[in-house]
Amino acid sequence: MSPMSDTLAHPAAPRLRAMTGTSSTEHGEPAGQDGPDQPVPGQPVKDKANAFPWQLAVSVVTWIIFGGLLVASALGVGTTTSGADQASIDTVQGALGADSVSSSGSGGQHPTAYLMIGLVMLLMALMLLIGQGWSRFVLGVLALVAVILYATGGRWEAVVAFVLMIVGLVFLLNRNTLRYLNQQR
Repeated sequence: MSPMSDTLAHPAAPRLRAMTGTSSTEHGEPAGQDGPDQPVPGQPVKDKANAFPWQLAVSVVTWIIFGGLLVASALGVGTTTSGADQASIDTVQGALGADSVSSSGSGGQHPTAYLMIGLVMLLMALMLLIGQGWSRFVLGVLALVAVILYATGGRWEAVVAFVLMIVGLVFLLNRNTLRYLNQQR
């Protein structure tokens, strides 16, 4: 053993380390009772209870994507013209009648509702990001209304919206997320 390690193994070594502000791991000793998990004088202490939970971050990102989907649906980004060509339409109309194929694609379209819900959802996601826990209730209701609107319109976005709603709500129900939001009051 070197003279340095003999001094640190001395019973007064913890008191000396406390006075100088060094930890036992800086001198090569194994971490024990006063290892790296103990607060070091002069350094900030991390409080895990007040830390921003990663589950809340995932939930906020999910709500932002959901709001973006709603706004994009309202602006017509994901819409296309009819996927059927005129020959297919004529064949179906000849076999089943003229009323069997709709020529207008406006059934189930609610662009104003999609836009309003999307913008409010984006606002509520930002409120959730700054710790306003009450916004999680508004987000849940808005998500349910959006999924119902998509489903009644027969739009493909209903499946994506349902998955986003489930992911956003599950991560909001995490214990760390609820604890963080309740502390922010």
